[in-house]
Amino acid sequence: MAQTWRVTPGKRFISGLLNGVGRIAAPAIKRIWPPRHAGTEPVKRILVMELWLLGDVVMMTPILRGLRDRFPEAEITVLAKPHAADLLLQSELADKVITFDFPWTARSEKYKPSRYDRSIIDLVRRLREENFDIAIDGRMDVRSSAIAYATRAPTRIGFDFGGGGFLLTHALSASPDDHHRAHDWLRLLEPLDDGRWNDGHGSTPAELGKRFAPRLKVSLAERADAERLLRSFGIQDGEVIVGIHPGASRPKGRWPLEDFAWVTDSLVSEYGSRCVVFVDPEGYGADIPARSEVHFVSASLREMMALMTCCDVFICNDSGPMHIADALGVPVVAIFTTGNPVWHRPFGDNQRFVGRGTGHDVLSYPTREEVLTAAEAQLARVRGAAVGTMQPADR
Repeated sequence: MAQTWRVTPGKRFISGLLNGVGRIAAPAIKRIWPPRHAGTEPVKRILVMELWLLGDVVMMTPILRGLRDRFPEAEITVLAKPHAADLLLQSELADKVITFDFPWTARSEKYKPSRYDRSIIDLVRRLREENFDIAIDGRMDVRSSAIAYATRAPTRIGFDFGGGGFLLTHALSASPDDHHRAHDWLRLLEPLDDGRWNDGHGSTPAELGKRFAPRLKVSLAERADAERLLRSFGIQDGEVIVGIHPGASRPKGRWPLEDFAWVTDSLVSEYGSRCVVFVDPEGYGADIPARSEVHFVSASLREMMALMTCCDVFICNDSGPMHIADALGVPVVAIFTTGNPVWHRPFGDNQRFVGRGTGHDVLSYPTREEVLTAAEAQLARVRGAAVGTMQPADR
Protein backbone atom coordinates (compact mmCIF):
# COMPACT_ATOMS: atom_id res chain seq x y z
CA MET A 1 0.00 0.00 0.00
CA ALA A 2 1.31 3.45 -0.89
CA GLN A 3 2.26 5.34 2.24
CA THR A 4 0.31 8.60 2.55
CA TRP A 5 2.40 9.47 5.61
CA ARG A 6 5.72 8.20 6.85
CA VAL A 7 5.13 4.92 8.68
CA THR A 8 7.29 4.47 11.79
CA PRO A 9 7.08 1.94 14.64
CA GLY A 10 5.78 4.71 16.89
CA LYS A 11 3.01 5.66 14.46
CA ARG A 12 2.08 2.01 13.99
CA PHE A 13 1.72 1.67 17.75
CA ILE A 14 -0.43 4.80 18.00
CA SER A 15 -2.55 3.66 15.06
CA GLY A 16 -3.14 0.26 16.65
CA LEU A 17 -3.89 1.85 20.01
CA LEU A 18 -6.46 4.22 18.47
CA ASN A 19 -8.17 1.36 16.67
CA GLY A 20 -8.23 -0.76 19.81
CA VAL A 21 -9.61 1.99 22.02
CA GLY A 22 -11.98 3.05 19.25
CA ARG A 23 -13.54 -0.38 18.92
CA ILE A 24 -14.28 -0.35 22.64
CA ALA A 25 -15.72 3.16 22.46
CA ALA A 26 -17.56 2.67 19.15
CA PRO A 27 -20.92 1.57 20.65
CA ALA A 28 -21.04 4.65 22.87
CA ILE A 29 -20.01 6.93 20.00
CA LYS A 30 -22.77 5.54 17.80
CA ARG A 31 -25.36 6.06 20.53
CA ILE A 32 -24.33 9.67 21.12
CA TRP A 33 -23.70 10.61 17.46
CA PRO A 34 -25.57 8.00 15.40
CA PRO A 35 -25.08 7.84 11.64
CA ARG A 36 -28.12 7.68 9.39
CA HIS A 37 -29.56 4.28 8.61
CA ALA A 38 -29.23 3.01 5.07
CA GLY A 39 -32.52 3.02 3.22
CA THR A 40 -33.69 1.05 0.24
CA GLU A 41 -33.56 4.01 -2.14
CA PRO A 42 -30.89 4.07 -4.89
CA VAL A 43 -27.64 5.86 -4.07
CA LYS A 44 -28.14 9.56 -4.74
CA ARG A 45 -25.18 11.36 -3.17
CA ILE A 46 -21.56 10.26 -2.79
CA LEU A 47 -18.73 12.07 -1.02
CA VAL A 48 -15.06 11.39 -1.85
CA MET A 49 -12.45 12.99 0.40
CA GLU A 50 -8.88 13.94 -0.55
CA LEU A 51 -7.65 16.68 1.75
CA TRP A 52 -4.06 17.08 0.59
CA LEU A 53 -1.98 18.06 -2.43
CA LEU A 54 -2.51 18.44 -6.19
CA GLY A 55 -0.98 15.09 -7.05
CA ASP A 56 -3.11 13.38 -4.42
CA VAL A 57 -6.26 14.73 -6.05
CA VAL A 58 -5.10 13.52 -9.49
CA MET A 59 -4.45 10.01 -8.16
CA MET A 60 -7.98 10.02 -6.73
CA THR A 61 -9.60 10.55 -10.16
CA PRO A 62 -9.72 6.81 -11.00
CA ILE A 63 -12.24 6.18 -8.22
CA LEU A 64 -14.32 9.12 -9.45
CA ARG A 65 -14.42 7.49 -12.88
CA GLY A 66 -15.36 4.14 -11.34
CA LEU A 67 -18.11 5.71 -9.24
CA ARG A 68 -19.50 7.52 -12.28
CA ASP A 69 -19.63 4.19 -14.10
CA ARG A 70 -21.23 2.36 -11.14
CA PHE A 71 -23.70 5.10 -10.14
CA PRO A 72 -24.40 7.14 -13.30
CA GLU A 73 -27.37 8.95 -11.75
CA ALA A 74 -25.72 9.84 -8.42
CA GLU A 75 -24.31 13.25 -7.52
CA ILE A 76 -20.58 12.96 -6.77
CA THR A 77 -19.04 15.52 -4.41
CA VAL A 78 -15.33 15.95 -3.69
CA LEU A 79 -14.09 17.43 -0.40
CA ALA A 80 -10.61 18.86 -0.99
CA LYS A 81 -8.38 21.91 -0.88
CA PRO A 82 -9.35 24.87 -3.12
CA HIS A 83 -7.00 23.79 -5.91
CA ALA A 84 -9.23 20.76 -6.60
CA ALA A 85 -12.01 22.96 -7.98
CA ASP A 86 -9.72 24.26 -10.75
CA LEU A 87 -8.04 20.91 -11.29
CA LEU A 88 -11.30 19.00 -11.87
CA LEU A 89 -12.89 21.67 -14.05
CA GLN A 90 -13.98 20.26 -17.45
CA SER A 91 -13.36 16.69 -16.24
CA GLU A 92 -17.04 15.82 -15.61
CA LEU A 93 -15.83 13.63 -12.74
CA ALA A 94 -17.39 15.60 -9.88
CA ASP A 95 -20.72 17.39 -9.79
CA LYS A 96 -19.65 19.49 -6.83
CA VAL A 97 -16.39 20.38 -5.08
CA ILE A 98 -16.54 21.49 -1.45
CA THR A 99 -13.28 23.25 -0.64
CA PHE A 100 -11.68 23.46 2.79
CA ASP A 101 -8.13 23.79 4.09
CA PHE A 102 -7.86 21.55 7.12
CA PRO A 103 -5.22 22.89 9.52
CA TRP A 104 -3.38 19.57 9.83
CA THR A 105 -2.68 19.62 6.08
CA ALA A 106 -0.73 22.90 6.25
CA ARG A 107 3.01 23.09 5.64
CA SER A 108 3.62 24.88 8.95
CA GLU A 109 1.84 25.61 12.24
CA LYS A 110 -0.49 22.71 11.53
CA TYR A 111 -1.18 22.17 15.22
CA LYS A 112 -1.55 25.81 16.23
CA PRO A 113 -4.70 25.86 18.44
CA SER A 114 -6.11 29.06 16.92
CA ARG A 115 -6.39 27.34 13.53
CA TYR A 116 -8.90 24.84 14.91
CA ASP A 117 -11.85 27.20 14.95
CA ARG A 118 -15.58 27.20 14.30
CA SER A 119 -15.09 26.87 10.55
CA ILE A 120 -14.58 23.12 11.00
CA ILE A 121 -17.89 22.86 12.86
CA ASP A 122 -19.61 24.85 10.11
CA LEU A 123 -18.13 22.50 7.49
CA VAL A 124 -19.37 19.42 9.33
CA ARG A 125 -22.83 20.95 9.54
CA ARG A 126 -22.81 21.56 5.79
CA LEU A 127 -21.65 18.01 5.09
CA ARG A 128 -24.47 16.62 7.21
CA GLU A 129 -27.00 18.73 5.34
CA GLU A 130 -25.88 17.12 2.07
CA ASN A 131 -27.28 13.75 3.26
CA PHE A 132 -24.58 11.66 1.62
CA ASP A 133 -25.38 7.99 1.12
CA ILE A 134 -21.72 7.01 0.80
CA ALA A 135 -18.55 8.67 2.14
CA ILE A 136 -15.18 7.40 0.90
CA ASP A 137 -11.85 8.26 2.51
CA GLY A 138 -8.58 6.92 1.12
CA ARG A 139 -6.20 8.83 3.35
CA MET A 140 -5.58 6.19 6.09
CA ASP A 141 -5.81 8.83 8.82
CA VAL A 142 -8.07 8.84 11.86
CA ARG A 143 -8.82 12.54 11.33
CA SER A 144 -10.28 12.09 7.85
CA SER A 145 -12.09 8.95 9.02
CA ALA A 146 -13.66 11.13 11.72
CA ILE A 147 -14.81 13.63 9.09
CA ALA A 148 -16.36 10.76 7.10
CA TYR A 149 -18.17 9.58 10.25
CA ALA A 150 -19.33 13.12 11.02
CA THR A 151 -21.20 13.28 7.69
CA ARG A 152 -23.58 10.63 9.11
CA ALA A 153 -23.41 8.76 5.79
CA PRO A 154 -24.77 5.23 6.36
CA THR A 155 -21.97 3.71 4.21
CA ARG A 156 -18.41 4.80 5.03
CA ILE A 157 -15.52 3.18 3.18
CA GLY A 158 -11.80 3.42 3.88
CA PHE A 159 -8.78 1.49 5.16
CA ASP A 160 -8.33 -0.04 8.60
CA PHE A 161 -4.78 1.34 8.70
CA GLY A 162 -4.33 4.73 10.38
CA GLY A 163 -6.40 4.41 13.54
CA GLY A 164 -9.88 5.24 12.20
CA GLY A 165 -11.15 1.86 11.06
CA PHE A 166 -13.73 1.70 13.84
CA LEU A 167 -15.46 4.77 12.36
CA LEU A 168 -16.06 3.06 9.02
CA THR A 169 -18.68 0.55 7.90
CA HIS A 170 -16.22 -1.01 5.45
CA ALA A 171 -12.62 -0.88 6.69
CA LEU A 172 -10.45 -2.63 4.10
CA SER A 173 -7.14 -4.20 5.05
CA ALA A 174 -3.94 -2.60 3.81
CA SER A 175 -3.06 -3.20 0.16
CA PRO A 176 0.19 -4.89 -0.91
CA ASP A 177 3.27 -2.66 -0.79
CA ASP A 178 3.66 -2.82 -4.57
CA HIS A 179 0.34 -1.06 -5.20
CA HIS A 180 0.31 2.31 -6.93
CA ARG A 181 -1.66 4.94 -5.03
CA ALA A 182 -4.29 4.93 -7.79
CA HIS A 183 -4.76 1.19 -7.24
CA ASP A 184 -5.28 1.84 -3.52
CA TRP A 185 -8.12 4.18 -4.41
CA LEU A 186 -9.66 1.64 -6.79
CA ARG A 187 -9.65 -0.98 -4.03
CA LEU A 188 -12.21 1.16 -2.22
CA LEU A 189 -14.73 0.25 -4.95
CA GLU A 190 -14.75 -3.37 -3.74
CA PRO A 191 -17.65 -2.97 -1.26
CA LEU A 192 -19.71 -1.37 -4.05
CA ASP A 193 -19.05 -3.98 -6.73
CA ASP A 194 -22.38 -5.47 -7.84
CA GLY A 195 -20.79 -7.56 -10.58
CA ARG A 196 -20.87 -4.69 -13.08
CA TRP A 197 -17.12 -4.93 -13.65
CA ASN A 198 -17.04 -8.74 -13.92
CA ASP A 199 -17.96 -8.60 -17.58
CA GLY A 200 -14.82 -10.11 -18.98
CA HIS A 201 -12.66 -7.17 -17.97
CA GLY A 202 -12.23 -8.07 -14.30
CA SER A 203 -12.58 -6.06 -11.12
CA THR A 204 -9.20 -6.23 -9.40
CA PRO A 205 -7.52 -2.83 -8.82
CA ALA A 206 -5.01 -3.56 -11.59
CA GLU A 207 -7.77 -4.51 -14.04
CA LEU A 208 -9.89 -1.51 -13.07
CA GLY A 209 -6.83 0.69 -13.47
CA LYS A 210 -6.77 -0.14 -17.17
CA ARG A 211 -10.31 1.24 -17.48
CA PHE A 212 -10.19 4.04 -14.95
CA ALA A 213 -6.72 5.55 -15.16
CA PRO A 214 -6.17 9.11 -13.86
CA ARG A 215 -7.78 11.58 -16.23
CA LEU A 216 -8.13 15.34 -16.54
CA LYS A 217 -9.27 17.59 -19.39
CA VAL A 218 -8.73 21.06 -20.79
CA SER A 219 -11.21 22.83 -23.03
CA LEU A 220 -10.66 23.69 -26.68
CA ALA A 221 -10.62 27.37 -25.72
CA GLU A 222 -7.92 26.79 -23.11
CA ARG A 223 -5.83 24.86 -25.63
CA ALA A 224 -6.25 27.64 -28.18
CA ASP A 225 -5.05 30.24 -25.65
CA ALA A 226 -1.99 28.08 -24.93
CA GLU A 227 -1.17 27.79 -28.62
CA ARG A 228 -1.46 31.57 -29.03
CA LEU A 229 1.01 32.06 -26.18
CA LEU A 230 3.47 29.67 -27.80
CA ARG A 231 3.16 31.50 -31.11
CA SER A 232 3.95 34.75 -29.29
CA PHE A 233 7.25 33.10 -28.31
CA GLY A 234 7.91 32.35 -31.98
CA ILE A 235 7.18 28.64 -31.56
CA GLN A 236 5.50 27.34 -34.69
CA ASP A 237 3.23 24.36 -35.32
CA GLY A 238 5.21 21.18 -35.86
CA GLU A 239 8.23 22.16 -33.78
CA VAL A 240 9.37 19.83 -30.99
CA ILE A 241 8.24 21.35 -27.69
CA VAL A 242 9.84 20.28 -24.41
CA GLY A 243 8.24 21.34 -21.15
CA ILE A 244 10.48 21.65 -18.09
CA HIS A 245 9.02 21.90 -14.59
CA PRO A 246 11.89 21.93 -12.05
CA GLY A 247 9.77 22.62 -8.94
CA ALA A 248 8.26 20.35 -6.30
CA SER A 249 6.43 21.01 -3.06
CA ARG A 250 9.21 19.26 -1.10
CA PRO A 251 12.66 20.84 -1.60
CA LYS A 252 14.26 17.40 -1.21
CA GLY A 253 12.30 16.27 -4.23
CA ARG A 254 13.92 18.81 -6.56
CA TRP A 255 16.56 17.66 -9.01
CA PRO A 256 19.28 20.36 -9.31
CA LEU A 257 18.54 23.27 -11.63
CA GLU A 258 21.97 22.86 -13.22
CA ASP A 259 21.04 19.34 -14.28
CA PHE A 260 17.72 20.47 -15.74
CA ALA A 261 19.65 23.13 -17.66
CA TRP A 262 22.09 20.55 -19.06
CA VAL A 263 19.26 18.33 -20.31
CA THR A 264 17.50 21.36 -21.78
CA ASP A 265 20.62 22.50 -23.63
CA SER A 266 21.22 18.95 -24.91
CA LEU A 267 17.70 18.64 -26.32
CA VAL A 268 17.90 22.04 -27.99
CA SER A 269 21.30 21.24 -29.49
CA GLU A 270 20.48 17.73 -30.65
CA TYR A 271 16.89 18.09 -31.81
CA GLY A 272 16.26 21.77 -32.29
CA SER A 273 13.69 21.58 -29.51
CA ARG A 274 11.84 24.61 -28.25
CA CYS A 275 11.84 24.60 -24.45
CA VAL A 276 9.24 26.07 -22.10
CA VAL A 277 10.20 26.34 -18.42
CA PHE A 278 7.29 26.39 -15.97
CA VAL A 279 8.08 28.66 -13.01
CA ASP A 280 6.23 27.74 -9.82
CA PRO A 281 4.18 30.31 -7.84
CA GLU A 282 7.13 30.99 -5.48
CA GLY A 283 9.39 31.76 -8.46
CA TYR A 284 11.39 28.54 -8.36
CA GLY A 285 12.83 27.75 -11.79
CA ALA A 286 13.09 31.34 -13.00
CA ASP A 287 16.87 31.24 -12.69
CA ILE A 288 17.54 27.91 -14.40
CA PRO A 289 21.05 28.39 -15.89
CA ALA A 290 20.35 27.20 -19.44
CA ARG A 291 22.65 28.45 -22.20
CA SER A 292 20.12 27.84 -24.95
CA GLU A 293 16.98 29.85 -25.61
CA VAL A 294 14.15 28.95 -23.23
CA HIS A 295 10.79 30.56 -22.61
CA PHE A 296 9.70 31.09 -19.01
CA VAL A 297 6.05 30.83 -18.06
CA SER A 298 4.39 31.73 -14.78
CA ALA A 299 0.92 30.37 -15.32
CA SER A 300 -2.24 29.68 -13.37
CA LEU A 301 -3.13 26.04 -12.81
CA ARG A 302 -5.51 25.86 -15.77
CA GLU A 303 -3.09 27.77 -18.03
CA MET A 304 -0.31 25.36 -17.05
CA MET A 305 -2.52 22.40 -17.85
CA ALA A 306 -3.35 23.74 -21.30
CA LEU A 307 0.32 24.46 -22.05
CA MET A 308 1.24 20.94 -20.95
CA THR A 309 -0.99 19.49 -23.66
CA CYS A 310 1.12 21.29 -26.27
CA CYS A 311 4.34 19.59 -25.13
CA ASP A 312 5.91 16.60 -26.89
CA VAL A 313 7.56 15.64 -23.60
CA PHE A 314 7.25 17.04 -20.06
CA ILE A 315 10.30 16.66 -17.80
CA CYS A 316 9.68 17.19 -14.12
CA ASN A 317 10.24 16.04 -10.57
CA ASP A 318 7.96 13.74 -8.61
CA SER A 319 5.31 16.40 -8.05
CA GLY A 320 1.74 17.50 -8.63
CA PRO A 321 2.50 18.70 -12.17
CA MET A 322 3.92 15.24 -12.95
CA HIS A 323 0.57 13.63 -12.10
CA ILE A 324 -1.36 16.35 -13.93
CA ALA A 325 0.62 15.87 -17.14
CA ASP A 326 0.15 12.11 -16.88
CA ALA A 327 -3.63 12.50 -16.43
CA LEU A 328 -3.72 14.77 -19.49
CA GLY A 329 -1.99 12.11 -21.60
CA VAL A 330 1.21 14.14 -22.02
CA PRO A 331 4.42 12.08 -22.40
CA VAL A 332 6.27 12.40 -19.09
CA VAL A 333 9.80 11.89 -17.82
CA ALA A 334 9.56 11.96 -14.02
CA ILE A 335 12.63 12.36 -11.82
CA PHE A 336 12.58 10.71 -8.40
CA THR A 337 15.27 11.98 -6.04
CA THR A 338 13.33 10.61 -3.07
CA GLY A 339 9.89 9.09 -2.59
CA ASN A 340 8.88 5.79 -4.11
CA PRO A 341 8.04 5.47 -7.83
CA VAL A 342 6.31 2.15 -7.22
CA TRP A 343 3.65 4.07 -5.29
CA HIS A 344 3.66 7.45 -6.99
CA ARG A 345 5.09 7.12 -10.50
CA PRO A 346 3.16 8.53 -13.46
CA PHE A 347 0.45 5.93 -14.06
CA GLY A 348 0.25 5.73 -17.85
CA ASP A 349 1.69 2.69 -19.63
CA ASN A 350 4.07 4.71 -21.81
CA GLN A 351 5.29 7.10 -19.14
CA ARG A 352 8.86 7.03 -17.91
CA PHE A 353 10.48 7.71 -14.57
CA VAL A 354 14.12 7.90 -13.55
CA GLY A 355 15.23 7.17 -9.98
CA ARG A 356 15.34 4.21 -7.64
CA GLY A 357 12.82 5.19 -4.99
CA THR A 358 14.63 5.58 -1.71
CA GLY A 359 11.99 6.44 0.88
CA HIS A 360 11.16 9.70 2.59
CA ASP A 361 14.53 10.90 3.85
CA VAL A 362 17.24 9.38 1.65
CA LEU A 363 18.27 11.25 -1.48
CA SER A 364 19.44 9.53 -4.65
CA TYR A 365 20.00 11.74 -7.68
CA PRO A 366 19.62 10.21 -11.16
CA THR A 367 22.35 11.18 -13.59
CA ARG A 368 21.91 13.73 -16.33
CA GLU A 369 22.46 11.04 -18.93
CA GLU A 370 19.67 8.88 -17.51
CA VAL A 371 17.17 11.73 -17.74
CA LEU A 372 18.31 12.70 -21.24
CA THR A 373 18.02 9.09 -22.44
CA ALA A 374 14.47 8.85 -21.07
CA ALA A 375 13.52 12.15 -22.74
CA GLU A 376 14.97 11.02 -26.08
CA ALA A 377 13.02 7.77 -25.83
CA GLN A 378 9.79 9.69 -25.26
CA LEU A 379 10.49 11.98 -28.19
CA ALA A 380 11.27 9.00 -30.42
CA ARG A 381 7.99 7.36 -29.41
CA VAL A 382 5.96 10.51 -30.01
CA ARG A 383 7.74 11.86 -33.06
CA GLY A 384 9.03 8.56 -34.47
CA ALA A 385 11.46 8.72 -37.37
CA ALA A 386 11.06 12.47 -37.60
CA VAL A 387 13.28 12.74 -34.52
CA GLY A 388 15.21 9.50 -34.65
CA THR A 389 16.65 10.05 -38.16
CA MET A 390 17.64 13.72 -37.81
CA GLN A 391 21.22 14.28 -38.95
CA PRO A 392 23.67 16.73 -37.35
CA ALA A 393 23.39 19.05 -40.34
CA ASP A 394 19.65 19.26 -39.77
CA ARG A 395 19.92 20.13 -36.10
